[in-house]
This record gives sequence, structure tokens and C-alpha cells, in this order.
Amino acid sequence: MKGPDNNTQWWLGVTELVAQGMHHGAVKLKRVHLSIADESFRVLDAIPATRPGSRLVRVCHHGIARVSYDSVSLAGRVIAEGAASAGARLAMRRHDMTET
Repeated sequence: MKGPDNNTQWWLGVTELVAQGMHHGAVKLKRVHLSIADESFRVLDAIPATRPGSRLVRVCHHGIARVSYDSVSLAGRVIAEGAASAGARLAMRRHDMTET
């Protein structure tokens, strides 16, 4: 395939690859981030004087972290689906043009 469609397909492929990386990277980073944070919160939870405050902070921290990572993951999925959809529409348009 030559011409502008080839360049468009290439960029759509790159966009989908980056978006998939965004999605999967956010999922993995969230898991690592929360795991590392839990190490500190477990130490604070073992100390009676810091237990009540650390539990509140842990809930807030984990909630904010989940929303942040899930937002990046969702954005990646939406971009990947958009690129795939655009590629399919481009392929259908190219197919329609060759039939006439």
C-alpha cells in the first residue's frame, strides 16, 4: 500500500501501540505503587499511636491513587479503541473505493 493511506495506517498503529502501553503500564504501576505504599502503612498500623491516623491516610491515598491510575488506563483504552475504529473505517473506505 502506497500513498497517504499507508502513512495514516502507520500513525494509527503507532497510536494504538502507545495507547495500549499507557493502559497496561497504568495497571502495572498502580499495583506496584499500592504495594509499596502498603509496606509503609503496615509499619504505621503496627504502632498504636499512629494507627488511627495512618488508616485514614491509607484510605485517602489508595483512593486517590486508584482514581489517578484508572483514569490513565481508561484514557489509554479509549485512545486505542479510537485508533482501531479509525483504522477499520479507513480500510472500509479504501475497500469501497476499489470496488467502484
